Amino acid sequence: MSGYIIGRLSLAVPTLFLVSLAVFFLIRLVPGDPALVMLGEGADPATLAAMHRELGLDRPLMTQYLLWLGHALRGDLGISIVSGEPVGGLVLSHFALTVAVVLPAVAFATVLAVVFGMMAAWKHGQPIDLAVSATTGLLLAVPGFWLGLVLLIVFGVKLHWLPIVGYIPFSESVGAALLFLVLPVATLTLTETGTLTRMMRASAIDVFALDYITHARAKGLPERLVLARHVFPNAFAPTLTLIGLTLGHLLGGVAVVETVFTLPGLGRLMVDSILARDYPVIQGCLLLTALVFVLVNLVVDLIYPVFDPRVKS
Repeated sequence: MSGYIIGRLSLAVPTLFLVSLAVFFLIRLVPGDPALVMLGEGADPATLAAMHRELGLDRPLMTQYLLWLGHALRGDLGISIVSGEPVGGLVLSHFALTVAVVLPAVAFATVLAVVFGMMAAWKHGQPIDLAVSATTGLLLAVPGFWLGLVLLIVFGVKLHWLPIVGYIPFSESVGAALLFLVLPVATLTLTETGTLTRMMRASAIDVFALDYITHARAKGLPERLVLARHVFPNAFAPTLTLIGLTLGHLLGGVAVVETVFTLPGLGRLMVDSILARDYPVIQGCLLLTALVFVLVNLVVDLIYPVFDPRVKS
């Protein structure tokens, strides 16, 4: 097992290197000049050139990259061009809020997917299966930003049950902070439940058709034990892979949901940084996104054999 982990981690290193290389050079293809954004359109050429020298933008791109990579390997991601804050602390502080939204949403979506996916497969072709399929199809068709706006209007504007927009840090009030996260978490939960439920349903239907399920029932094993011992572990394995991909993607920044609910998460930070051409922050956000995606899927790969023993071979 240790060799497997080392092998997976060794693959992560070139992956992160290629991501850093692509990120550094591709974002510089985006039209716009961070120095011009800071100084304004009326800046004279001399002032603009001085700002380029101060930001290090007058050096060759490869030199800029090697300098940035060297600092990044030491944990220094640079200084934000816009705010002047260290990029590492800035990115991690916004990432913490994204985690607070994403982890509960994925957990709730997983529970709902397992319950309704198993139920639909168990009653395959019956009304409850049709109802689950129709509901998941609707959730897949509805855009996340539209669903978030609907929930905001219904529970925030009409019923006044929950805050509409904004955010209060947990350090100020845990209860108030949780209230501000209810609607974003609910939006992500509903958005991801459709995909995960469909995967769980399809996997469970395949498992129900296998001979050993028929054999277990023929031996008189109670249906709840057939579901718990035989169907669920084997049907959940493919869904686990999808959960890992979903979790890694969402932790990379749920920009749309964070924008709708004005949450200062990683996705919102990345969007604002792109608009401001804040290269160090963009690079820090995307590097963290790649790192999180690699680590989450590594964890999924390590857990997978628990549900599918055939992987051990």
